[in-house]
Amino acid sequence: MDMPSPALSTARLGFAACALLTLGAVAHADTLPFHATSDAAQWQVATNVGGVDGAFSSFPVAGFVEAVGVNGRVTEGTGWIANNSTGTNGCCVRNWTFFVFRQSFDLSGYDPATAALTFRWAADDSGEGFADRGTWTPKFSLNGGSLVNGSWPTGATYGFGLETVVGQGFVSGLNTIDFYVEGNGITDGMALAGTLTAAVPEPATYASLLAGLMLIGGLSRRFLRSSPPEPRP
Repeated sequence: MDMPSPALSTARLGFAACALLTLGAVAHADTLPFHATSDAAQWQVATNVGGVDGAFSSFPVAGFVEAVGVNGRVTEGTGWIANNSTGTNGCCVRNWTFFVFRQSFDLSGYDPATAALTFRWAADDSGEGFADRGTWTPKFSLNGGSLVNGSWPTGATYGFGLETVVGQGFVSGLNTIDFYVEGNGITDGMALAGTLTAAVPEPATYASLLAGLMLIGGLSRRFLRSSPPEPRP
């Protein structure tokens, strides 16, 4: 029976190594805790009553407290949150109120490069430029990064907008996402529903992969040492 050449057998071992690498790299994604605004206790809010319409400098940077569910306000089954149970601050429309809504979540044990946060959200007011709605378009920021505008095709943000997928900017361990909403002083707040996923490999996966590669390398060396030289023509 003909014996395979060392080159052919080495190629087969290389193919096996590539297959092992592929199996090790394909990790399943877990769904991690990320809470809709229906669970107000999982959110924090900082509030500044009064300020300049549309000015980022009017948003607070401290003073976060537990958010409060807004009584009776629901969008597509998701409750709203504000700094009080009505969302109203002050006497009248155009008493500009600036909210930063915050949620933190933990990616410990997961690869942050594989994380994805998918959500839809609604905010009051809408930033349509009307005198009683203000000029600020609701925005969000992950881990203190750049501000990103929310997306609502009609311009009105009182209902859920387009699905947003955040796929970068995550870090190992604790992450924080902030939502910047300007209200006009009457029945303000925010609603959001979403999911967070991230993939494992965990350290054990890498250890198994390394052990498999070492085994293949050892077998390759043993085969080459034990194979007879090919006959010269």
